[in-house]
Amino acid sequence: MSEKAQEYKGGVIIGDEESSLLFRALGFKMLIAANEDEVIDHLKNVAKEGRYALAIVLKHVIRDEGRVRDAAKKLGIPVLILPTRRAPSKPIDINALIARALGFG
Repeated sequence: MSEKAQEYKGGVIIGDEESSLLFRALGFKMLIAANEDEVIDHLKNVAKEGRYALAIVLKHVIRDEGRVRDAAKKLGIPVLILPTRRAPSKPIDINALIARALGFG
């Protein structure tokens, strides 16, 4: 195995039992969590293992996105909160973003 392949660390997905079937079928490592406390416990274990470069959390499992992001930051784990049908993301107002970037908003 090449040196680059040995350095690569994949990602782990944290979500509910129902969603896990899809991700497991696609070959992802899936950790089951029913709430945000369980998500944070999984993040702590992932940090201890040091095997994963990214944690993807399904948004409908958590309530306080900021708390999960803060915990992941303290643990040194990049986290991506993935919107789902049960917890969709808010639409992006590109005009407001551009105005803010230009100092008008």
